[in-house]
Amino acid sequence: MALGICIAAVLLYFCTGINILGLKYPCLFNKFTHLCCPGCGGTRAMRALLHGEILKCIYDYPPLIYGVVVYVAFMVRCFLYKHFGIRKSPDGAVVKHIYIFLALMIAQWIVKLVAQLAFGYYWFI
Repeated sequence: MALGICIAAVLLYFCTGINILGLKYPCLFNKFTHLCCPGCGGTRAMRALLHGEILKCIYDYPPLIYGVVVYVAFMVRCFLYKHFGIRKSPDGAVVKHIYIFLALMIAQWIVKLVAQLAFGYYWFI
């Protein structure tokens, strides 16, 4: 399914010149509250990470690095289990990492809100 969407996006770009990846959708949370949302900076951080700009990725959205590391470790674990039957971690480990990611996301959001409300520092503008 995802591969089909990617192929459709590439065909749309080459046939019409429309770059759907370049379209920018406004954040409704930011639009109505004028505050950054908990996920604010995630797209910029992913783009920076894909371009190899690790420090910019950490600056834009610190939980992304943790999420990527956990995702890669999870995929390696699934590969080892599927192909070799190796199971190293307990079943509840995935849920624990989701909670850690959510805690990091909320912590960085609070830091950004304090910077914005107390000091007038707009993180991404």
